[in-house]
Amino acid sequence: MISKRTPTKDGRKYVFRIKYKDIYGKTVQYESQKYATLKEAKEQEAIYRLKVSENKVNRSSITFKDIKLEYYEYMKSKIKPQSLVKYNTLYSYLEPIDNLRVNDLDLVIYNRLFNDINKRELTPAYKNKILGMLRALIRYSNKYYNTSDEMLKFIENISIVDSKKEMDFYTYDEYIRFRSAIDDDEWLLWFDMLCFLGFRKGELQALTWQDIDTIKKEVSINKTLTTKLKDTEFYISSPKTKNSNRILPIPDRIISQLDKQYNKYKQYSNFSKDWFVFGGITPFKDTNISNKNIMYSKRANIRTIRLHDYRHSCASLLINQNMPITLVSRYLGHAKTSITLDTYSHMYKSDLNTLTDYINNLKL
Repeated sequence: MISKRTPTKDGRKYVFRIKYKDIYGKTVQYESQKYATLKEAKEQEAIYRLKVSENKVNRSSITFKDIKLEYYEYMKSKIKPQSLVKYNTLYSYLEPIDNLRVNDLDLVIYNRLFNDINKRELTPAYKNKILGMLRALIRYSNKYYNTSDEMLKFIENISIVDSKKEMDFYTYDEYIRFRSAIDDDEWLLWFDMLCFLGFRKGELQALTWQDIDTIKKEVSINKTLTTKLKDTEFYISSPKTKNSNRILPIPDRIISQLDKQYNKYKQYSNFSKDWFVFGGITPFKDTNISNKNIMYSKRANIRTIRLHDYRHSCASLLINQNMPITLVSRYLGHAKTSITLDTYSHMYKSDLNTLTDYINNLKL
């Protein structure tokens, strides 16, 4: 049956509607995209009916909401709970197509969705994560329900040009100035381990006394902690990547600080080596860490850097001491040396100048 709809900007207004049984035997009413002329709509209706009769039309009535729920359950056993939280956030941006059948996603609908995503105040990288989730849902639906994946060729990432967050870090002198404002031994140890050992915040929050060997002067980094899950105060899981599992030597100064911290906790009658190095029975909270970072930087009259920037400060310190990139990569627990090089290559500029000086001084 041919019907008229509100015309598009280019004048398309004719649609056809037909009914047929889906793969579950349920009656499905299909409405086509809009066509410019009545003749074109009739021709496309005839072609579509032919495909239905020849069983060449995928009849699945599964919607994006159905796939989102199923894909979430599918991924539960494959990713960490904190990653599932991120999935739900990405899902929220795809809600406009929740009730749309996967097979009915076309270029017109996708462009509306894309424009809705693109106008939001999100980074290009995060917008690409949303589009990546849409692609994942379409692939999953295609694999398990044989729905169309034709739209994949149209879902392209947004071009990212100079969109990386500006890296900030403390130089050695700046960090010494920052730490001079810290009047609490436990917090002094916290920031020293961030800056001199390159811990990620979650890795340091998860650290227990079992992970520290003061005889060998080593620390085992083997887990991470998050407080971003609902219905739980904190959650501990494996580190970010395989290479994040690492054993680092502990500098003598930090060993002395750890001994002092350990002796303080050891005086409690219920003390156990299962206790967290920072916080005791319960780990440091995110808000407290952030507040202390701001407080001490203001007290030192120095700019506040992000907690993750203390890792950049650590990398800067190592690189300025001419440590090889492979060693810096292992120290920071990067999955690949290329990640370290890509992140910190600009810090090796002075080394390039040294190489040029060497070549200039060669006797030819």
